Amino acid sequence: LVNGKRLHTSALMHEISNISGGTTHVDLNTIPVVAIEKIEILRDGAAAQYGTDAIAGVISIVLKAKSDKNTISLHIGQRKEGDGEQAQLDSFISTPLNYDGFVNLSISANLQNRTQRAGKDRRLDPPSVQTRMGLPDSKNISAVLNTEIVQYNDNVIYSNAMLSYRDSESSTFYRIPDENRAVSPHGFLPIMNAKILDYSFTLGAKGRLSDDTQWDISNVYGYNNFHYYLNDTMNYTLGALSPTRFDNGNLTYIQNTTNFDLKKSMGKFNFAAGLEYRYENYKIEAGDEASYAGTGSQGFSGFSSENETDTSRENYAAYLDIVYNFDKNFSIEGALRFEDYSDFGSTQNIKISSAYKVMDNLLFRTTASTGFKAPSLAQSNFSHTSHFVTNDQLSLKGIFTPDHAVSQVLGAQELEPESSIHYTLGSVYQFSKQISLMIDYFYIKVDDRILLSDKKSASTAEQQAIFDAYGVSRASYFTNAINTKTQGIDIKLNSEHIFDNGSKLTSTIWYYYGETEITGFNEDISSKKISDVENGQPKSNFRILNNYKKDKYNITLNISRFGSFSSSSGSNVYDFDPLITTDLDINYKITKNFDISIGGNNIFDETINKWKDRSSLFLGYDGILTTTNKSPIGVSGAYYYMRASMKF
Repeated sequence: LVNGKRLHTSALMHEISNISGGTTHVDLNTIPVVAIEKIEILRDGAAAQYGTDAIAGVISIVLKAKSDKNTISLHIGQRKEGDGEQAQLDSFISTPLNYDGFVNLSISANLQNRTQRAGKDRRLDPPSVQTRMGLPDSKNISAVLNTEIVQYNDNVIYSNAMLSYRDSESSTFYRIPDENRAVSPHGFLPIMNAKILDYSFTLGAKGRLSDDTQWDISNVYGYNNFHYYLNDTMNYTLGALSPTRFDNGNLTYIQNTTNFDLKKSMGKFNFAAGLEYRYENYKIEAGDEASYAGTGSQGFSGFSSENETDTSRENYAAYLDIVYNFDKNFSIEGALRFEDYSDFGSTQNIKISSAYKVMDNLLFRTTASTGFKAPSLAQSNFSHTSHFVTNDQLSLKGIFTPDHAVSQVLGAQELEPESSIHYTLGSVYQFSKQISLMIDYFYIKVDDRILLSDKKSASTAEQQAIFDAYGVSRASYFTNAINTKTQGIDIKLNSEHIFDNGSKLTSTIWYYYGETEITGFNEDISSKKISDVENGQPKSNFRILNNYKKDKYNITLNISRFGSFSSSSGSNVYDFDPLITTDLDINYKITKNFDISIGGNNIFDETINKWKDRSSLFLGYDGILTTTNKSPIGVSGAYYYMRASMKF
């Protein structure tokens, strides 16, 4: 959510990862940090209040409101290896309006050079580094306009507009020299260029009726376009006629959401109710014919005319939320939401929660809820196929939609919503005004979880006939593959101490443990995919967060430990060791309105270990990609920076 309103997702489909494969994410990089006042996290299941996707909770981003200070800051830095240089310019300008209204403009521009952490290509003589591994080259500019116009009767007209454009470059594997190749016989490195345009616009009004009922009506339009280009490559089928730059097509997602909400307090009751209408559109547009004809452009075959789609759906929803306060120490809440989708039908979800203050310094809370995640339009309609040569014959492989004849003959079914049950039990104990402890247990059961199937070949005569009719060799599709349960514990100890000299130390000790287990199968999946779902992310995370303020100094020191995890490659699963990182920021206030900072992320240059016991040309400790790309800290190592900020 941004200012309480649903944010649209990216058009990008994660089709490779066994962990997140089949998902479309919300791109938080489109929102400049300088525009954000705070981030609130609701860790209970909230589908009964906010609808689809809120199975495990809600992340709510609150934009800055009225401010007396404008700011501008410059950040520069680079990696320890001498690459990955970054420069970022941020600005925030606030103009006050009558009755505490405001107009805020936030702009952020970022330039990032790539990092290179790949190994040597042993296909070359002498072996040398050609393929890229690490952060990409990227240019990004984003802006947020946030306004509130307060009327004399205290009604408020509000709006925000967000715009982001990103241009990034990364590589695929290097193509070695071949004197028989008509184009680039001395070898070439295909460069994938992604241009991402994202924007949204919110317009709404809110106020109070004569009986003190609060009302809010709004409309949010969101747009995301992900356009692929490929440079410095070729199409083998076209030979000498092949271009070296291709337009590989693009993905577009549009979401328009209209809400009407009411809130009212009556005695011991607090009521909230609302209506929502949402329209979604998902589109795949083909690239140049040269990008997908024959073998297609090397590195990434373009979207073909057969992959094209333009599909939409509508959703209607209504919810009711009631809180009853028995007294100041005990309350219970119930929520009910009904949703109807034009493409798969309706669903109802409930939530019951309570909070009980046993004593002034001890609170218990618990929640039980049901939830759902509707199949995204991308999951139902995404396809990407490419040709490759086997025994001098072109054959097709890739991802097909669930309703395609190839998927159907393999047993694919129409996608159903993921359904969930969510339980939490937690407590907060306030030892003193300076020390508090929070402990939460959570349990999330998800049925019919959507994954990308394993790559399949024809195994029966009927399947082979369909495969032959479409020229297909291997195929995969999205399916409600598994049922899972995720449970764990979250412990957080906060403390604050003011020393005799007036300095202040704020510390947090935070421990998280969570594990996911597959409890049922609706379709056969490989053992490596099972391992990635259950063990592909660290199960534990331990953090010590410290902030010390004295006079003109403000020092932040954070230490994080990420637990071990595994990653599959080929037919095997490989283990990766725990990681400990240290982040440091030292800020000095030169004047009341001007300060500087020096610091670093992962200052001791912790790096993930290489593949264990895997010697391979492409993925191996002595190969081109020496480790997994699923590291929780990346592969680029330490980053050091300077920052200067001015208020005016």
